[in-house]
Amino acid sequence: MQAITEAGERIECEDVEEGDHGLLCYHGGRIVGYAPYEKLAYVAETRTPVASSSIRSVGYDSDGETLEIEFQSGGIYRYDDVPRETYEGLLGARSHGSYFHENVRGQYDYRRIR
Repeated sequence: MQAITEAGERIECEDVEEGDHGLLCYHGGRIVGYAPYEKLAYVAETRTPVASSSIRSVGYDSDGETLEIEFQSGGIYRYDDVPRETYEGLLGARSHGSYFHENVRGQYDYRRIR
């Protein structure tokens, strides 16, 4: 999930906890960010968990046509200019890992974000 501030800052986290004056963002049991309530715009679920031995969760941003994949290893990658149909195909695939290898890997520019 992500906590998004009014200034557009995005804090990537696994879990959030409400504090006295703001939202604490956690990843791996450690605090990775803090957003004061007066500057917090919203919290968004960014990926959908999937049942796969290689992929933990998948998300998609329609505005930027960006596919985000979290692997079981803990790495998170963003793939650019991915059509929505590819994202929907990945979500609906019988084997998410096979679909990824056949339809995403090596076909889109990407960057590791964690």
